[in-house]
Amino acid sequence: MTDASGRARGLLTQVKPTFMAPAVGTSVAGGLLAPRVAPWPAAGHALAVGAALYAAHLVDEYVDAHVRGEDEPSVPRGTLIRAVAATSVLFWVLVALLWTAGARAGALAAVPLWALAVAHAPALDRHPVPVTVDYPAGIALALVGGYLTQTGALPAGVLGVAAVLAVALSGVKVSVDRLDYDADRAVGKRTVPVLVGDRRAAVVSAGVHVLAGATAAGLAAAGVLPGPALWAVPFPLTAGAVGVVAGRRRTVGVQIAAVYPLAGALVLAQCAAAGCALGRYAADALPVL
Repeated sequence: MTDASGRARGLLTQVKPTFMAPAVGTSVAGGLLAPRVAPWPAAGHALAVGAALYAAHLVDEYVDAHVRGEDEPSVPRGTLIRAVAATSVLFWVLVALLWTAGARAGALAAVPLWALAVAHAPALDRHPVPVTVDYPAGIALALVGGYLTQTGALPAGVLGVAAVLAVALSGVKVSVDRLDYDADRAVGKRTVPVLVGDRRAAVVSAGVHVLAGATAAGLAAAGVLPGPALWAVPFPLTAGAVGVVAGRRRTVGVQIAAVYPLAGALVLAQCAAAGCALGRYAADALPVL
């Protein structure tokens, strides 16, 4: 019983809300950008996103602790293998249910999330570009997939929102990797800070945040995003500036916090311009309030 309880606690440590909650929430936000929301497909896609991320964390634990010996194992090897298999079955069952329910575009959009999950620790986190962009790419796919699950089609505005978020989150990821600079360098993990040094990495992060702001502004100027999306531009610019002058931990806190109003401004602008379920739910709630 004690061993079983210990294995269960070890598996629970791989449920990491810091990473999983934003991804699942992004899937829900993508669905709410659609004109109407079918609850069961929305829930199925959100659960698939969560399952993919949980599998990624399990594979990370397996590779880092049992293959490379970089961490002290918190879950036995056999337990991890069985948990990855069970999570795999759950993910593909959810994808199959989306497909049979008619949400085929959403099901197809979920498949790359699985590829990112199983490839992250063995391959992607050994090179500076994929280790920086794989989680942001997953967030973008979660938003796009949440929308596709409801509609089967993808307007340019939703794709633009996803693109800006992916760029901004890539800047955040560089800053997060600055926190692990010493440990990553010790095990030969080639993150951006390990490759260029801590201070240059701060400049790289700032530059990527400026790129996120410029992307939002450029897409708004081109008419891909609605004009009110310009309200999102100051958030990545401020986050980038903070990264140049503040310490590493403060930088990460500010940049993560800045992502939420950035995403909110982009989503609300797209919703107001194109009409969405979120707007209708808010309108229905106003008389109650």
